[in-house]
Amino acid sequence: MKFIKRYWQFIFPILIMVLIWSFSAQNSTESDSISIPLAAMLGLSNGVMRKIAHFTIYLILGASLANAFRSLKPKKFPTFKPLVISLVIAVIYATFDEYHQSFIPGRDGNPVDILIDSLGALAGIFIFVTIFCVIKQKKAK
Repeated sequence: MKFIKRYWQFIFPILIMVLIWSFSAQNSTESDSISIPLAAMLGLSNGVMRKIAHFTIYLILGASLANAFRSLKPKKFPTFKPLVISLVIAVIYATFDEYHQSFIPGRDGNPVDILIDSLGALAGIFIFVTIFCVIKQKKAK
């Protein structure tokens, strides 16, 4: 029970990773059936829509990883090490995910997507830390 209490915050980032993996496992036809209508609804090209989706899902992953590592040592947060670990995990996951896509029919592994994913994770971590610090300061007053 102590293990679950300590590590339950990692469930959400793991679920996000499973979601990312499932999107990446879709062939090009299945993937387009989601992204093209959404892009049309928003008035964007399919390519731009896909890049926004990459950035956004990794933003959520980065923030959720930062929160999970924050939960391990809440009194010492924010410190450099858990934030770097969060970013490294997200970048490694993005790299493996793009490699995984290279085996899916009609898909390819794109190094630009790794950069977009990494920037999304970095933005998510930054936003999480900013919100965390603002809340912490308000509680201190």
